[in-house]
Amino acid sequence: MVDERQDLGTARAALLELPGIGPWTVEYVAMRALRDPDAFMNSDLGVRKGFETLGLPSTERAILDRAERWRPWRAYAAMHLWHAHP
Repeated sequence: MVDERQDLGTARAALLELPGIGPWTVEYVAMRALRDPDAFMNSDLGVRKGFETLGLPSTERAILDRAERWRPWRAYAAMHLWHAHP
C-alpha cells in the first residue's frame, strides 16, 4: 500500500510493482492522490489532443521536450491541455 507521506519516487516505484499498473496510471495517481504538481502523462490522449489544438507538435518526445519548460508545475499544464480541445 502507498502511504502519501512516502517520498514520491518511492510511491511511484511501489505502484509500478502492482500488476496492471503502468506509467500513465502512476502519473495520474501521483497527480490526483499524491498531489504531485509535477506529475505528467506525456502519452495521454487528452494531452496530445491539447497540443494538436494549440498547433504544437504532438509526438510523445515533442510533448516531453516542451513540458520540461513547465517544471515543477506540469500537472497544472496537463489539466489545461485536457480542456484546450473541444
